[in-house]
Amino acid sequence: MKTLIQTAYGEPSRVLELREEPDQLPDTGEALIGVEAAVVQMADVHTVSGRDGFRKSLPRTPGYEGVGRVLALGAGVSNVVVGERVLCPVGSGTHREQYSIKADHLTPAPEGDAEQFALLALNPASALLMLQDHVKLSEGDWIIQNAANSAVGRILQQIATELHLRVVNVVKSPDVAAELGDLGTDTVLIDDKDLAQRVSTTTQGAPIRLALDAVGGSATAVLAGCLAEGGTLINHGAMSGEACQVTYDILSSREIRLVGFNPARRLARCSAQERKQLYDRLGAWVSAGALRAKIAAIYPIDKAIEAYERAMSLGDKRFGKVVIRFRDWPRPTPAASLPESSPESSSAPSSELPPAVASEPSLLASG
Repeated sequence: MKTLIQTAYGEPSRVLELREEPDQLPDTGEALIGVEAAVVQMADVHTVSGRDGFRKSLPRTPGYEGVGRVLALGAGVSNVVVGERVLCPVGSGTHREQYSIKADHLTPAPEGDAEQFALLALNPASALLMLQDHVKLSEGDWIIQNAANSAVGRILQQIATELHLRVVNVVKSPDVAAELGDLGTDTVLIDDKDLAQRVSTTTQGAPIRLALDAVGGSATAVLAGCLAEGGTLINHGAMSGEACQVTYDILSSREIRLVGFNPARRLARCSAQERKQLYDRLGAWVSAGALRAKIAAIYPIDKAIEAYERAMSLGDKRFGKVVIRFRDWPRPTPAASLPESSPESSSAPSSELPPAVASEPSLLASG
């Protein structure tokens, strides 16, 4: 099977290798997954380049998310069946044709567009969780976000539309504002002086109780200034490269609450049933065409290194995600589990399970 291996940190052409590895067999409690499509997240790019906070044990197979199909089961597995489509756990090393993984980490995925469903596990889930975790919102309520042209920002606007919420989208340039406006975005404002006053005019004085900050630095204080008293400000990224800068006076005088959001850790706290409910809801929106991620390019596994070079050179804020496409695996009739004496899984680079650990950096930090 074809497997992408990271051996060092640096430029993709120097530190990534596409190797032919032995096929695996699932051990007891495991499922063998045939990957259909996987995303090159900016977190993958940061890990390959060796950015602070993203370094892992090497050699390893990168890949934070993807979608695949169950090809075989080890003994004792009952939560999935052979032929079932599943979401690959976040951070499980999806840039390879096949791999074995603990079956209880898997969540069923809908049938349909593999490229879109490969993008379901991280950004859409994060956006929905941020909208429902900290503030009880009602239809017609306003929220505000910066970096609205980022992958998360675009997805959040679509989800907010389905939830009948109204969004003030803050961006840096008129060109980006025009682009988002053409997509039917609620309201787009340029991040400039007097933003709070312009936001109040836009909402006709309606209070904003939730703000989402992907930038950090001074942008955090700017969003805090747009919130109503007692509002909540969620930081989920640091595109500025700076820590959140917001004064005690801003937080205390109006009782603004600043909280952080780490998608891997938050998803790890979900039970299997909660994960299923979350992805069923998102999957229904994708199937209905109401939720679509912007895709910049799709590469076959043979050109995975080129996919990384594309993602590293252009990012994903303006152009969309880069996807690695494998193949459509057949959907055979479910078969019996392998016997208890099935061979051990072949030696392979770490997939770093469980999928989330306390030290995991924010995967949304660059969109």
